[in-house]
Amino acid sequence: MTNDSVSPEERDLGLATDITRRDFLNATMLGVGAALLHQPAPAEQPRPAANQAWTGYPGIGDYARSNGNTWEVVTAAHDLRDGKYTARLASARDTGEIYDLVVVGGGFSGLGAAYHFHKLRGATTGTVLVLDNHRMWGGEAKRNEVVVDGVRLIGPQGSNGFGARIRNDWAGDYWRELGLPANPAQFRHQVWSERVKPLEMAREHYFFQLWTDEFASHGHFFADGKGGLRLVRDAFRSGLVETPWSDQLRTDFLRWRSDPKRYYEGADWERWLDTMTYDDYITKVMGLDPAVARYVDPIMAGGIGLGSDVLSANAAAQISLPGFAGFGRSYPARELAKMLDVVDSFPGGNDGIARHVVKRLVPNAIAGGPGLAGVLDGAIRFDALDRPHQPTRIRLGATVIRVEQRGSGRDGSVAVTYVRDGTLHRVRAHGVVMANGGWSSQHVVTDLPDRYRDAFRSLVRAPMLVANVALRRWRFMYDQGITAASYRDKFGFCCSLRQSIITDSYRPPIDPDRPNVLTFYVPFSKPGSALRDQAVAGRNALLATSYREYERQIREQLVRLFGSSGFDPARDIGAIVLNRWGHAYVCPGPGFYFGRDGRPAPPDVIRQPLGRVAFANGELHGHQNWRDATAEGRRAVEQLLTGV
Repeated sequence: MTNDSVSPEERDLGLATDITRRDFLNATMLGVGAALLHQPAPAEQPRPAANQAWTGYPGIGDYARSNGNTWEVVTAAHDLRDGKYTARLASARDTGEIYDLVVVGGGFSGLGAAYHFHKLRGATTGTVLVLDNHRMWGGEAKRNEVVVDGVRLIGPQGSNGFGARIRNDWAGDYWRELGLPANPAQFRHQVWSERVKPLEMAREHYFFQLWTDEFASHGHFFADGKGGLRLVRDAFRSGLVETPWSDQLRTDFLRWRSDPKRYYEGADWERWLDTMTYDDYITKVMGLDPAVARYVDPIMAGGIGLGSDVLSANAAAQISLPGFAGFGRSYPARELAKMLDVVDSFPGGNDGIARHVVKRLVPNAIAGGPGLAGVLDGAIRFDALDRPHQPTRIRLGATVIRVEQRGSGRDGSVAVTYVRDGTLHRVRAHGVVMANGGWSSQHVVTDLPDRYRDAFRSLVRAPMLVANVALRRWRFMYDQGITAASYRDKFGFCCSLRQSIITDSYRPPIDPDRPNVLTFYVPFSKPGSALRDQAVAGRNALLATSYREYERQIREQLVRLFGSSGFDPARDIGAIVLNRWGHAYVCPGPGFYFGRDGRPAPPDVIRQPLGRVAFANGELHGHQNWRDATAEGRRAVEQLLTGV
């Protein structure tokens, strides 16, 4: 891109600066919006060009092949939805492979299913094939890697943060069997440069938004009445006295966060909560100002899909949002300092857990020995993932398009057809675990009874954009005394730095004059419209927006937040990586957990095995996280092995 092709405003934003990204003509976007919004792209539009303009800079290393839902993945999924493979099914090449178990999906549910199959069946018996439509396993538990000014930086693509206090239950056993440290004291974290005074810094990107939002370096930005933003540090711990809110609104916010009252005495309080939205609970049950609900909307959307106006109050209680102390659902402490050893994160987020699972399933798939450094930093040997005669094989870039049960009894099997690099292949299995997204299961599994189809169709999923901005320096934040920002403005609603776990081979320092990664989690809630309408509109916006446009929005937002404190977008940004997740979260509206209008809850229907096929979609729990997703995979395998 030449300076002549950008406006003066774009030049000021650094869009003409030589950073680690790709520049593309807007003309290449001709087919992007049409192709992804359910319409055919112009025949003359070259797909690779549109792909690049949409994807932008993907980072470096093993994960550069798979940042979010790539153009390849989205296109294949929409071709499946639109029935474009139906006429080609007869041409599928039978590989002759027969597996004891085929797992569709290589996220936490799928990897957990493969692991527990071997554990329950016996480590030396049985064969498993994991088919994943991405070019990298892990689902949303992946990383972005970049190098800026000679410093290697790693950030999460999505799934981020784990409970560092491991319980003595099946999940704790799983954690320890994977070789992960069970004692928080065993983890080491980034250290501050000796030449600067440390600031408080979260260790992951979620909990500072609300759950542990009280710390001195948390900056809250409010409209200043002149079109700009005004900084208030640690707004809630200071009692909101510096905020522009009225005395009554401040009182409502503080009561929302600390009210001990139990508003329903019945033992079935979770069912009661599932009859209403969280907005209704806040405004009608607690009697608070609707502004409280609007404040929590993006926070709730960032953690569970959409906002309080459309999601179940029971979903809010499930993730410990305020207002449920009387039911025993409240967060133990809001001060960050008290929770640092409770919630933690690996450099790439929960990819650190997924890598440990793969290392156990296919030991040669990751170069390096056991221990954090070997597993987290070892290069991935892609050729080792899918070798014959190993108990578990992981086949990437394989979009499953048909799962069909054939025969019955001992002679029965399941035919699994998938497309890879444009060619259709078919394998057979004695059992199948559908650990993919439920939005595709309804198109893939043949002869699906109406009750399953209705359950799948009733589930609504919302998108999420995760943007990792590699900064050359972040002095503009440090000098304001902040490491995290919360706001209600143009792009997103929060961004933060973090103090991640380190290893012997990955240990970038924390220094305001050295590179670091600033991460945005951007949901798409739009209060005022129906649940499904919000989700569809958000997904359309996510898919139809070019990389360049998102880059512009990110730069503009950073100028609004930090321009007055010295931020220069042309100088301070080293790289921007986008991770688009079109179906990031299931949206548990009222009735998701206990059903409504006399119908059973959709997850209760879907959790029932269908012959030799069991469903382990991680979204069935409502709150998607590594532990509950793994539990769904474990449950599905147990059902297939026991015939339940």
